[in-house]
Amino acid sequence: MSAETNVKKKKKLSNKKKLRIIYLLLALAVVAAIVSATMLIIEMVTTQQAQDYYSSISDNVSRNPRPSVSYTPPESQPTSSPPDTPGTPGTPGGTVDESEWVPYVDFEELNAQFQGVTAAWLYLEGTVIDYPVMHYRNNDYFLRRLPDGTSHRNGSLYIDYRNNTDFTDRNTLIYGHNMRSGDMFGILKEYMKQEFYEQHPVLYIYTPTRDFALVLFAAYKLDSAVEVPPMQFRDDDDFLRHISNIKRRSYFRSDVEVTADDLIVSLCTCEASHVNSRLIVVGKLVDLGPFAPQESTPQGRPPATVD
Repeated sequence: MSAETNVKKKKKLSNKKKLRIIYLLLALAVVAAIVSATMLIIEMVTTQQAQDYYSSISDNVSRNPRPSVSYTPPESQPTSSPPDTPGTPGTPGGTVDESEWVPYVDFEELNAQFQGVTAAWLYLEGTVIDYPVMHYRNNDYFLRRLPDGTSHRNGSLYIDYRNNTDFTDRNTLIYGHNMRSGDMFGILKEYMKQEFYEQHPVLYIYTPTRDFALVLFAAYKLDSAVEVPPMQFRDDDDFLRHISNIKRRSYFRSDVEVTADDLIVSLCTCEASHVNSRLIVVGKLVDLGPFAPQESTPQGRPPATVD
């Protein structure tokens, strides 16, 4: 066999190997595209399922009207006020007679259909946050479960199992997933922008016994492998050091004053920087009723008397 023939055979073998590699890479690319498309479809379907589920809860839960302007931070003035009309699902409105105060939502109704305890209802006007807040004996149960116990990647909003459900701890932690769709606590990343904070400085927390305004004052990141938001503090100085620290680290600037007498709530979600990164949005509680001081209720409701 001539040297020329050997060279031709080697070239053919080499070309066949190259073609095999090309076909293999093409096959892998097709498989990857199929897997990616499948995962995207699954994500879209499950996202829609969760949106439909929470919309159904939000639309069907019995709600009682609330003052059209429940709380205005002293350092800011609203550009406009919602009309003083009877409340409708998803739109707090109307007025509430202090002597006839009732919970914002029917917690007994919710607890009859949900697993665990429905500790509160969290609402942020103009956003998707209009959700029940759950509580269970551990922090794993509602991580990947809807309030009725159904397994789902969106999970639920829930209070840390070590916290009291009546928001009497110095720092109450509420967890929720940072969904790419913006659902659950996906909207919290917007608090890394000053403009969004100025448009949404207050959330509302409704419980079976009280209404609260959550007046935000900080949004910061932490590495959960080395740091967690403290729930208890050694003393007032320790608490105020924590407040000063997170204000210094905050992505937005706020003039909200937090004193040693205040209670705070930390909204906790994942953050995309790295696997252990967490975004924490923090506010102080302002009690709005039913026995709130008159100056804390801009609608001028008289305080109830306590025997």
